[in-house]
Amino acid sequence: MNEEEQLLTTGRVIDATRKIESKLVACGAVGSGLREKAESLGDRLPAEAARLIRFIGSVRNRFAHESGARLRPDELELFEEAAEAVLAELDSLPEPVPPEKKPSAARRKTVRTPAVPEVEDDGGGENDEDAGALPETAVALPPWDSPIWTALPGLHLVYAFRAGWNAFGAGQLYLLLILAELIAFVLLGFAAVRGSMPLAAAGGVLGFAVYVCGLWLGLREKSGPGLYLVPAVNLAWFFRKVAACIEPARLIVAAAILGIWLAAVQLLLYGEFAAAGIAALVSWSGAAADSLLRRS
Repeated sequence: MNEEEQLLTTGRVIDATRKIESKLVACGAVGSGLREKAESLGDRLPAEAARLIRFIGSVRNRFAHESGARLRPDELELFEEAAEAVLAELDSLPEPVPPEKKPSAARRKTVRTPAVPEVEDDGGGENDEDAGALPETAVALPPWDSPIWTALPGLHLVYAFRAGWNAFGAGQLYLLLILAELIAFVLLGFAAVRGSMPLAAAGGVLGFAVYVCGLWLGLREKSGPGLYLVPAVNLAWFFRKVAACIEPARLIVAAAILGIWLAAVQLLLYGEFAAAGIAALVSWSGAAADSLLRRS
């Protein structure tokens, strides 16, 4: 999840919790947070809705208090389903009644609620960062930092690609901008040679988009005028940003793992089976050793 996606997810989480909190207040709830407001409704609020609100509050707390908090797409979908179910439940909430009377079952409608994990109330209040864990959901692939990617030759290439990508750290965005601008230059070059207006338009639009993105990043730093202000010259600024963030040792290791594996493939094509096997073993062993060193 990149920075833009993280900001969008945070906005969706905060917006959903604000809607629920406003709806609770409209239903007569009082208190300083989601949990207190939900508890103030007492028996008017079904236990299932209260459980969903605790789950929603736990997710909200993660984004409010933890730097870099994130949700997988399936987790975000589950969160939004829970929020919609709570809002629907609050819409059907009966009006307050005297203690001797009970709300009629006919006045309530059944609202389907998603299956979310139980969040224990330890009395910590709304701002308790450990209010609950995110739901455990099935995933098709193991986590990218799982040692399974170095368990077998071939799979270790996933580890190598990931290690190489992570070597750029916060410079990943600038690396993508460099690649995009180079592609724009290539398109414009082909357009000039072939006299193609579609290629010229595609290259121009891509180059302009890269320039605007670089301009926004540069202005956001508030470091004054710089190379990011000049189209094409902003490539130098991008390269400088990448160089400041890169981990050379990690990148070299990843490149070596991939390079040795490619050499093994080439040897195999030439019929040098023994040498190819040795090279493949060296590549895989390097990935496994690097993974063990980083986990130790």
